[in-house]
Amino acid sequence: AAQRVCLERGCGGFVLWQGQAFLRARPSAELAANAQHAAAATLWLPASALASARGRASSSFALPSSLPELVVEGARPVEKRAGLSEDEMTDRFVHSKPVVLTDAQREWPAQSKWTFEWLGAKFGEEEMPVSDLAPFFQQCDRGNIQTVKVSMREYIRYILGQPNGIRSLQKSDEQVFYGNGWCPFMQHDDLLSDVSDRLYCVRDSVPRGDGPARGFNTSLTKVFLGPAGTISRLHHDTYSTHVWLSQIRGRKQFICYAPEDTEHLHCHPEDDYDGRTSLFDPSAPDFNAFPRARNARAFSVVVEEGETVVLPSRWWHWAKSLTPSITLMRNFVNEVNMKDYMQIMERAQRAKAQRK
Repeated sequence: AAQRVCLERGCGGFVLWQGQAFLRARPSAELAANAQHAAAATLWLPASALASARGRASSSFALPSSLPELVVEGARPVEKRAGLSEDEMTDRFVHSKPVVLTDAQREWPAQSKWTFEWLGAKFGEEEMPVSDLAPFFQQCDRGNIQTVKVSMREYIRYILGQPNGIRSLQKSDEQVFYGNGWCPFMQHDDLLSDVSDRLYCVRDSVPRGDGPARGFNTSLTKVFLGPAGTISRLHHDTYSTHVWLSQIRGRKQFICYAPEDTEHLHCHPEDDYDGRTSLFDPSAPDFNAFPRARNARAFSVVVEEGETVVLPSRWWHWAKSLTPSITLMRNFVNEVNMKDYMQIMERAQRAKAQRK
């Protein structure tokens, strides 16, 4: 209702705070330029007004369609394999060895079906958060990160370089907005007929089913999408989970570090969920600011369209899309990391109870 009234009255936008909408008469571009971080407040702006305010030819909305692979001095490759058995894959988890599977998407209809245009047409009105820093680093991102809630249709226009309201919010040409928070499978379980939340050679102990089991299972599988240049900063995933990321569209480069390099990566203190983050940027290493990182040994691999990278628990990874990209991501546990997962889960629950 607030959106409709805002548009009918020609307002530049409105602020949502404690369930109330406060209309703003100033132009959308001025509101965007002067926006300040405020806890629990959301600024809503019409995309069409922002696009018009930019006042540039439609070609100026274009983003790079392709970026070069980064050369990381001394980096080792990640092995690419096909036809692994479950035992062979489990052995890689036991010995903490990442791998790129070249055949994990076999028989997935999404290989031909999931285009940007198809996503925009099917989920056009669905809203999703996109951010210009990812993932969120709680130690340093508050007040610095821009997170915008947009319709899928508007974000697809941004990715494809069509007139849109998101482009005007970019702080620089290099800092693009990344849609890394879309969890569609709870509301759209039919999408699992296009892909799979299980890989043929990977043992995954997360139960399927209805009720709480279904909610937990589907929450672990997400779709990441964005233009060329989206970056996932250096981190390892929470709860000691393994992770796989499958490139349905586009190419993405991963720069990874083994768990034993944690002490070299100047990471922030672990949180209650054992998630670790680091501001060290392997694409532009600053060894004056991060001297211990000289001792870290990088792995680098470009995951091509149709390929899937599998990273055992606590493997650090930094990723950059080299072309517009759609990635299916899943965190999971199995017999190799189940004990660690349960210990962290219990610790997190105790910490949550103490804060109440």
